[in-house]
Amino acid sequence: MPRRLTLMLPSTATISSLMFGVLAIMVLADGNFLLAALLITLGSILDVLDGQLATRLNAISDIGKELDSLADVITFGVAPTMLLYHMLLIVGVDQYIAAPAALVFVVAGALRLARFNTMPSDRNAYFKGMPIPMASILLISASFWQHWVINIWWTLAVVTVSYLMVSPFAYPKSKHVLALPVVAWAGVLGAALVCWLLAGWQAVPFGVLFIYAVSGPILSSYRTTRHRLNRVSR
Repeated sequence: MPRRLTLMLPSTATISSLMFGVLAIMVLADGNFLLAALLITLGSILDVLDGQLATRLNAISDIGKELDSLADVITFGVAPTMLLYHMLLIVGVDQYIAAPAALVFVVAGALRLARFNTMPSDRNAYFKGMPIPMASILLISASFWQHWVINIWWTLAVVTVSYLMVSPFAYPKSKHVLALPVVAWAGVLGAALVCWLLAGWQAVPFGVLFIYAVSGPILSSYRTTRHRLNRVSR
């Protein structure tokens, strides 16, 4: 494969993700919430793909990193914000409550991405704060699994997830997740099966993403406790 084409593949996936995000915003004008959610989800798949392509093809570049962040702001910041805002309005949440709650999400996402770009590049390190694609898909999956949860109290969930993005909590990357022992994978699959049996298959994506969301605080607490115990034992 020509080197120039190799360098273009990750950016092509990034731009495609960006286009899906813009399309999601466009279809919201027609009230097509499900299609918007699917487009954002497709964008998240491409977001994972562009990083994997860049690593495997040795096509990592500064412009690719900046392009990825700009695309993420649109696809996982602006588009989900617009989606959540319109859904809150439809179920009767006052505009003066829905708007600030939705804006908190996009601002937190932008801050999360800006902080990520200023940190030293280390593919073995954990993420600092919940990645914005995971945060957006978590809220979207919950919204479409049980639409009745969308009410004024749902704004608290949006604010909580927004905090997780800018928090100091450590979150595993895909390589860390794939390297989990069999026991951990069995636990995740077991939890997914329980979600399916108790609430239907629609609950499975939310259940899995919820486990990822709480893994940050749990992992950070475990590391802090272990560090303190090591200092005491010395």
